[in-house]
Amino acid sequence: MDWKIAVLSDTHGDREVIRCFREAEKGADLLIHCGDSEFQSGDPALSGFAAVQGNCDPPGAFPEHRMLEAGDLRILAVHGHIQGVKSGMLGLRYEAAERDADLVLFGHTHRFGAVEDAGTLFVNPGSAAKPWPGNPPTYAVIEKEGDQVTVRFKKPDGTEAAAQEFINFPGRR
Repeated sequence: MDWKIAVLSDTHGDREVIRCFREAEKGADLLIHCGDSEFQSGDPALSGFAAVQGNCDPPGAFPEHRMLEAGDLRILAVHGHIQGVKSGMLGLRYEAAERDADLVLFGHTHRFGAVEDAGTLFVNPGSAAKPWPGNPPTYAVIEKEGDQVTVRFKKPDGTEAAAQEFINFPGRR
């Protein structure tokens, strides 16, 4: 396996969900929290996470975005409220293009999903603590092996809720 990223978002103060996530995803190369943890920067619950600012986080607790790397992929992590993701993906697509991101991780909607658009993969892990009605509580595990990326959406107990495969990714490079 080239790399494995575990992504959590919208945990809204639920330390137990974060603890279970950390235990289940010990082998991940990166742990990312896409905002609305509701914790201060430096809180032990987020130790080892690359976290971004959500609209429910204490003001200025985290950066509004992070640019990370996994192998040769550029990763943009945001919460999504600034880009208006509840109204559509256009603002997020523009930011991804401006930052030359291959993989974009975001939350805010509490709905899990993954879509590839023009060679950029957009992944929302959903919420492991407060999912959108009709959705299970989820987080995302993204694994790259060769030219294939697999996105698995898992429930807090580690069981799989859904999975998607993206072959010949990234398509832009």
